[in-house]
This record gives sequence, structure tokens and C-alpha cells, in this order.
Amino acid sequence: LLRGCLQCLSWIFAILVQFRIWLYRHRILRGNTLGCQVISVGNLTVGGTGKTPVVEVFARNLQQQGRKVAILSRGYKSRSIPFWQKIWLRITNRSIEVPPRVVSDGNQLLLDSHTAGDEPYMLASNLPDVAVVVDKDRVKAGKYAIRVLGCDTLILDDGFQYLKLGNRLDIALVDRTNPYGGGHLLPRGLLREPMKNIKRAGFIFITKCDQQGAPELKNKLRELNPTAEISECRHRAKYLQSLFGDDQYPLEKLNGLKVAALSAIAVPESFET
Repeated sequence: LLRGCLQCLSWIFAILVQFRIWLYRHRILRGNTLGCQVISVGNLTVGGTGKTPVVEVFARNLQQQGRKVAILSRGYKSRSIPFWQKIWLRITNRSIEVPPRVVSDGNQLLLDSHTAGDEPYMLASNLPDVAVVVDKDRVKAGKYAIRVLGCDTLILDDGFQYLKLGNRLDIALVDRTNPYGGGHLLPRGLLREPMKNIKRAGFIFITKCDQQGAPELKNKLRELNPTAEISECRHRAKYLQSLFGDDQYPLEKLNGLKVAALSAIAVPESFET
């Protein structure tokens, strides 16, 4: 019974998702163009496919090429206007223009992890020369990054479903260990939208190919998107980082030790193994 209910909800969700995409495709809903290079890194499933490391690599490489880069994040778990205050503003028919939260302006960190959210703060810490801006409205965040911070390149973190910002390069990540999200859309499965929609991507990265390649998956993705460049990604630890300073140690330091692994990521198995 529960499976049947979840399947019905998945069908309803699929209809709504496809209808929204149809509205943008036929320009009934229009995407915004910001007049600069925009790169979106995202996926079709809920959970960890390794987006954040890919965002970091692209941002660092573009910055080293002389670009002024801003990462635009929705900022999950970040602090914003309290819910009760939003309700009160709506009841009293008042509005308040809240500027995007600037985690880093490309020169210095401006917010802590509690206010910014864990991932935006980590990106800002690892990329001192890259701006990181947090806002649910990525169009507003992008305009702010261009106008106030002088950025000429925007990277959307988890932006594949964010259709309000058009004229961009879409990079879709697919987890080799669970590429199809159980074969069903939310809430029965993990898919945010049907796999066929990967045809929107200009590049496809198959992540977590550490132990083996993914030739069958690559062929399937090629059928769904004949024009995209498809690459495989491997995630490997480089060193141990001290929590109490900037000291770094080789991985061999763990040899013969009893280790406790603590993780707070979407798919902890990828970290634990």
C-alpha cells in the first residue's frame, strides 16, 4: 500500500516537473540572462554525487585563468530571515529586500559556517580568491556578484534544476554507484526529474569511478545524450588535515592505527570506503 501511494506521488511529481520544464522550453516562463559566462553544476538525483569538489576544481581553474569567479549557492542550512518573520511580513502586506549573503568577496571571509552554511563556507575557505554568494534566488545573487563584486564568471552550485537562469553551460554529475536513483522520481525514488532530461547537459561526469570504470553506464548516457562530452571522475584522499591548525600529514600516518570515521555528507559510504 505504501509503495503504491509513493508511486502515485511520484507520478504527480513527474507531471509537475515536466510541465515546469515545458513552460521554460516554450518561453511561457522566461529565463534570465546576465551577460556573462554561467556554468551550472548539478545532478538528476537527490544526494551526494560529488558536486562540491567539481565546483571547487572549476572555480580554481577559471580563477587561475584570470577570471573573476563567483560561486552561487542556495545555502542549505544557512541562516536567513526567520519563518515567523516572513509570515508576519506577508500578513501585514509588507516586503523587505534582503541582499544576498556574501560568504567571501574574493578577498576575505565575511561569514561563519553557521550563517553561510557548511558547503559555501568550505568553498570560500578553500578558494580565497573566489567570491561565494548565498541566496535562494540565484538570479539576484548573480546580479549582485556582477554589479558589486565585479565578477565575470558565475558557477551555480546544484543548479541543474534552476531554470530561471538561462544561457549557461550545464554540467550533470551521475553517481556510478546509483546512477538512476532507484528508477523512480521522488518520493518513491531519488530522481529529481526523469533521466531523459540529461539531454540538457553539455558535459556529463560519471563520479565515484575509483574502483572500476563504467562502460555500460557511459553507453546508456550516450543514448540519452549523443552530443555531450562524457568523462569519468575519481575521488581520492590526498593528505590528513589537522583540526587544530594548518598542519598536513601523509595518509600513511594512519597505517596500523585504529581509526574512527565521522562524516556528515549525503552518501557516507563513499567516504567510509
